[in-house]
Amino acid sequence: MRSYFLFAAALLLGACSQKAAAPAEPDVSMIAENAVVAETAVPPAETELAASVSPAEPVAAPVQPAPAVPAEPAAQPAEAQRDARMAGIWVNENIVNSGGSNFASYTTVMTMELHPDGRVVQYTESIGGGGDWSYDGGRTIDFEGEWRADGRTLSVYAAPLPGFTPAATYSFSGEYLVTQSDMGRLIWQRRG
Repeated sequence: MRSYFLFAAALLLGACSQKAAAPAEPDVSMIAENAVVAETAVPPAETELAASVSPAEPVAAPVQPAPAVPAEPAAQPAEAQRDARMAGIWVNENIVNSGGSNFASYTTVMTMELHPDGRVVQYTESIGGGGDWSYDGGRTIDFEGEWRADGRTLSVYAAPLPGFTPAATYSFSGEYLVTQSDMGRLIWQRRG
């Protein structure tokens, strides 16, 4: 761009020096004509560049980085992985009674608290008694952690498990929850 101005200045300077030598009126048409030529002249470097690029040749596009592709599809929100029907406090009672003259009874109550926010606590209480004895085992926490249920399988995550692990298959029978696991078939009644 600077060379354009220098070229135009040289032309104007040459025209001005001719004016000074000539006693007649200045030649305005010559000055205007030289200025137009100076503005429209294409510098040699641009002319060479335009000539070197043939319209038949493909022009390389700038390289752009490829967008990152996630390794796995996005996980569903935890709420979508919890069957809302499962949320609540479920109790399974196992009562063993002895027969005969020395009657005794032993009851084991297993409680499973499935909180709507995904927390799970399962604990067991045992009590028993007979004619001359009684037993109260108190509450024993079986596990605490998180739960998920997909409509068929109840999965739990609790230390030392490495992740969510299937604990039981489940179904509903009226108001009861029926689970099938390594503990066998258990029937749970809702208490809350």
